[in-house]
Amino acid sequence: MSRLKYILALVLPLMMASGLQGQVNSGESDKYTLLTMPFNRRQLTLYKGQLAINAGYKFAVRSREYDNNGKKQMLTNSGTGSVFHYYFGELRYGITDFLEVGAETNFIRHGMRAQTETYVSTTAAGTQNVTVNKLSEVKGMGDLLLLLTIRLPMQYKWFDLSATGGLFLPSSNYETAKPQDNLTSLATANSYLINSYNKYSNGYGVPVYMLSGSAKASIDKITFTADFTYKTPKNEGKNIRWTGTMVDKQFSYSDKTYQYLLSDEYVVNGAVHCQLTGWFDIYMNCFWQMTKGGWTEYWGNKYSNPRTSLFTFEPGFELQISPSLTIYQVAGFPFSGKSADAPFYLFTTIRFSNFLFSR
Repeated sequence: MSRLKYILALVLPLMMASGLQGQVNSGESDKYTLLTMPFNRRQLTLYKGQLAINAGYKFAVRSREYDNNGKKQMLTNSGTGSVFHYYFGELRYGITDFLEVGAETNFIRHGMRAQTETYVSTTAAGTQNVTVNKLSEVKGMGDLLLLLTIRLPMQYKWFDLSATGGLFLPSSNYETAKPQDNLTSLATANSYLINSYNKYSNGYGVPVYMLSGSAKASIDKITFTADFTYKTPKNEGKNIRWTGTMVDKQFSYSDKTYQYLLSDEYVVNGAVHCQLTGWFDIYMNCFWQMTKGGWTEYWGNKYSNPRTSLFTFEPGFELQISPSLTIYQVAGFPFSGKSADAPFYLFTTIRFSNFLFSR
């Protein structure tokens, strides 16, 4: 990880210095022209003085997953399918035509119901049946991501490159909340129902570095884009694991601190765009995500995190409604993977963009 920090410390100042010396003014100073620039003619970063506010919502249906052999498992067959709601907010600003800063965060709400289980205990006093319903919920604000993006210091004509460095600040409350369990006596003698509720926060719990690169090439109305993103934790983290016991039909809990190291994450995107008109762009994106490395501590022993992968097709479009307002819509169709959830999702983003100062 220290090697990555040294690389960023050396590369980013050199790129900034190169841009400061070699920036070429595009000559396109008209505000309306820049705001209505079609995707196939637009550079990878915002223009100087341009402000963009993005607000998005993703609705996902978690109805299947892939096991460690890549075999598809239907969660609805076991009654464990679920949906989740993801809200996204981003603020971006173009300092120059080749340098951009940004910040983003998110909010998630996702309930996951486990398969109902019944336990039977037989003693000299008789037989007891205990049915357990377990609901786990991930809910809350995510971490704050700070971004700096640099692109080629030249006017975009048909080819562009950019590099982005980012840092996730652990702003969310990552500590696991105490479970909420209750026991109910059923009509049948010695039969009980336990409803267990566990709530988890949304975040990494530790600072996480992000490094990505993007490329774009246009040939008339057809545009090819590709990007690669790498995320890695700065250090190990700590969290709380709760243990519950029941005495005389009353629950009590004790907590124990455990350590963990997040997995490294790799994401690759490749897309083909078609600019049908100046205000309407359609595309097909291929999304591949993989995690590997990392560990989680259980009762003093460290266990490796499972290696995961997921490949998804994402058709989508960009529709410009006015010079300042644009809508983006994408759908996700999982195709293959290993040890990963495979939700279908719809992701809608509304973008407001304008220049803080007249051009």
